[in-house]
Amino acid sequence: MGKKMSERMNLKHCEREQEVVDALTSGRWATAWGEDIRRHAEVCTACAEVAFVTQEFRREADAELLQAALPSAGLVWWKAQRAARRAAEERAAEPIRFVERATFALVALALLGLAAWNWNFIAGWIRHAGELAILPSLGFTPAILLVATVAVFLSVMALAAYVGWRED
Repeated sequence: MGKKMSERMNLKHCEREQEVVDALTSGRWATAWGEDIRRHAEVCTACAEVAFVTQEFRREADAELLQAALPSAGLVWWKAQRAARRAAEERAAEPIRFVERATFALVALALLGLAAWNWNFIAGWIRHAGELAILPSLGFTPAILLVATVAVFLSVMALAAYVGWRED
């Protein structure tokens, strides 16, 4: 047993061992460019062992990579079912979103139509309110307050439209 151990410890080394490893890891080994190093490994014991060990390490690494990369079939099926359910829910909710958007648009049009229909009354009220001063020292009149109220209302309507039309 001591003799075998000493034989293992006295393995021959070859200058081209690194070239064998490089050819195997780069993929050159199996091509015409690797023919020279393959022929050398057939006659060189050290390079043949390096080639064998390198190939085994690569096979083991590839097998570990495949096992780690592939999820279980049950998990894939569950995710596919969940994605299909989510897609069906989105398709079912499309008409509801359409009705919501149409409602926002119709309410805005109705308010604009109501304001246009009663414009003479609103204009008269603004003229009359312009004559009154709420805070004369600051120059606030009901007309300015009306304009500010309309601006706030339009801002709220714009925000409501954004919420209605944005992508969920």
